[in-house]
Amino acid sequence: MTDKNGTYSKYIGASMCSLFERTDSWVTIHLLHDDTLTEKNRNYFVELTRTYGQQIFFYNVAEECKDLLAEAREIFKRAVDTDYYTPAALYRLLAPILLPQDVKRLIYLDADTIVNMDIRKFWEVFLDGNPLGAVTERTLMEHYQKQIDRSIDEKLYLFKNSWTDFDTCFNSGVLIMDLEKMRNMGEILLPGLRFIVQHEEECRFFDQDILNYFFARDFLHLPWNYNILQSWDREWGSPEPVEGIYHYMGRTLRYNYEEPRDRIFYEAFVKTPWCDAEFICKSYAVTRNILAGELNKCVERNRKASAAWARSKRVFVGPKKDEKQLREMFMLSDEEPYLAMDDGWKKGLNLPYELGTHIYVFFMNSFPELKVKLDEAGWKEWEDYIDGKSIIIPHPTRLLDEYRIFLVM
Repeated sequence: MTDKNGTYSKYIGASMCSLFERTDSWVTIHLLHDDTLTEKNRNYFVELTRTYGQQIFFYNVAEECKDLLAEAREIFKRAVDTDYYTPAALYRLLAPILLPQDVKRLIYLDADTIVNMDIRKFWEVFLDGNPLGAVTERTLMEHYQKQIDRSIDEKLYLFKNSWTDFDTCFNSGVLIMDLEKMRNMGEILLPGLRFIVQHEEECRFFDQDILNYFFARDFLHLPWNYNILQSWDREWGSPEPVEGIYHYMGRTLRYNYEEPRDRIFYEAFVKTPWCDAEFICKSYAVTRNILAGELNKCVERNRKASAAWARSKRVFVGPKKDEKQLREMFMLSDEEPYLAMDDGWKKGLNLPYELGTHIYVFFMNSFPELKVKLDEAGWKEWEDYIDGKSIIIPHPTRLLDEYRIFLVM
């Protein structure tokens, strides 16, 4: 983990809590961190672990692997220090050389995971001589009975140069590692980065690409439920949680307790030291301020719209399927026009009503693109056209979901 603002540790706390809650086994946590781990968060990790009678060890990777990371920066700085990629993404590659020699087996979990199973079942997976086990994207796609895009093989250079293809490319967010076998290979971070820097344009997830580069032909294919990617499971998965490990990759956690995939996170989070009176009060304050700010903006936009409608006749433009709803929402009379256009404007803007006497109110998903065309044609916003969606007051739940309060606290 890296936690520049001190606000990310709570996600690891929730992940740890979910793990502790569902096992009677003795668990040792190895937390890989840097100098951003605050004393308060460290104490919370210790408190949580002791509450469940487990143990935790801390490893300041930035300090213990200082020279190695400095060399990594010289090879490929973008993989180590950017807003999107932090050094923490590479720490899993250092686990074999960082952890004590008597630690021979390791389950690696990304910070944004929730364990909805007894971790002992995962621990007892037979690796059959492989250095690690992981879930492939093919395994997940097959579970959801979705077609696999074979063209991806032609797009990623990594596939052509590391004996990896869509059948073997695995996600690095959940791994089980035989550290003894991996130690026998030697340190893989620096040679992996040398490969990545040669093919930078073809690689997207540097730690994952390095692991695939070394282990694509030599890993155990785990069942899909050991790394359930939320972006796919929300769209195609079962309505209730299943036994497995949920991975909220790409910030797919939402602020909706009625959604079972969110609920299992919050059920774990509320049992951690991070969910205290201070957090609840701050969450309420942030929520209140966001709602008030957005409502004020929406009220102001509605005033501008009302003033524009007082000067000109309004013409609503949007998808045919939305006409009834929009007519009711804005109380359009039968005489007021509604142009069903969808994205047909891309073939040319043939709008029948004159500017000056009419103002167009667009409800188009492609409005940002349309706005560019209107501005280029000399149209003036709030005089000739309005973004209709900007004057609809969002439902409070959708506002909170959009802002993801827990991600910014």
